[in-house]
Amino acid sequence: MRNKFLTTITVAVCLAAGVAQPLRAQEPGRFPRPAPAPRSGARFALAPDPAQQVPVGQHPLQSLEDLRSELLSLADSVQEFAGLAPAELVDTDSLQQARVQIQQMPAQSLNTLRRAIDPAKLHDRLLRARAAVAEYSKAVSGPKMIAGSMPSFSAGFPNANGLCTSANGTDVNRIPNAVVIAADVVFFIADVVRESAQDGCKEILVVAGEGGNTSLVCIPLDIIWIAAKAVDEGIHFCDDDLTGAVVDANYARLNHIHDDLANVQTGVNTVTTDVSNVSTQVSNVGVQISNVDTHISAVDAHITTLIAGLSAQLTTLQASVDLANQRLLKTIAGQAQTMKLELTPDGSRILVPSILSCTGSNCPNVLALCPGGVCAWNSVGPLP
Repeated sequence: MRNKFLTTITVAVCLAAGVAQPLRAQEPGRFPRPAPAPRSGARFALAPDPAQQVPVGQHPLQSLEDLRSELLSLADSVQEFAGLAPAELVDTDSLQQARVQIQQMPAQSLNTLRRAIDPAKLHDRLLRARAAVAEYSKAVSGPKMIAGSMPSFSAGFPNANGLCTSANGTDVNRIPNAVVIAADVVFFIADVVRESAQDGCKEILVVAGEGGNTSLVCIPLDIIWIAAKAVDEGIHFCDDDLTGAVVDANYARLNHIHDDLANVQTGVNTVTTDVSNVSTQVSNVGVQISNVDTHISAVDAHITTLIAGLSAQLTTLQASVDLANQRLLKTIAGQAQTMKLELTPDGSRILVPSILSCTGSNCPNVLALCPGGVCAWNSVGPLP
């Protein structure tokens, strides 16, 4: 209701300004005020080519109906783009009323507009704009834009809380650039048509006199212009709002990540301290191992010395044992010689010469000379 009220006030102001301008030009003592110049030549974008210009009242009826069809297409285009704008931004009832008024617009009014607008150019521009929104509408469906937020993808992660969502009303996706540009094109067309209609309205008023009715041309086109501007502004607002929301969310997420990294850094510092303590302990163990290794080296040196000493002693002992063994063998040999001498009669006793010079291992066994290896008092073997 509020939007409809604002639309009615805006249309009334536009109509009053359009009517008052030519009336002031008719007042005595006032110089006629020139019509406002077209903005940047925009009106000529839809103007007919010079070869298509014909005198007033001579446009074919089919050409006028083509223009009516394109004006209705303009209203439908605004209606289609309104589905991408925030809800309740456009008064669709007023837009439908404007469409009805265009359907009822007389041929004289259409003929005046036809001199400034080429239906073929209007058709070409609207066709491309509507193709962009139609292609986008294939991917999304549902209600108009409503409040929503971009998913965070992670628990505790800040959301991008935009005021608008995509056309399906469930997620936040940026409207494609082609659609935004198409919305600009539709508003540009509505603006050019409205500017072209202003001169037509004034011309009808001057020709028809005080009783001329300009509402048949101006009011429906003003309504379409207001709706197209609201839609275009709304789409740009949603795009800018989403950008701001994403920037704010990214800043908040960066702060979130910063806090997480700070916590991780605290954990890393704790681990570093623990690792440092372990490193110190390992170093202490290394020192102790080094000390033990020193002690082991010392013990090894002592053992080496002991082994060397023991080896020398064993060598000496072995020499002593060898000497003792030789002496024992020599003693045994001497005892054998003594036994043999005792067993030999006095006149036959003789000493084996080698017994005097043997060292033990080479001493002869004189008892072996006994017959059969057995010495007896009556068997002392052959005398030497």
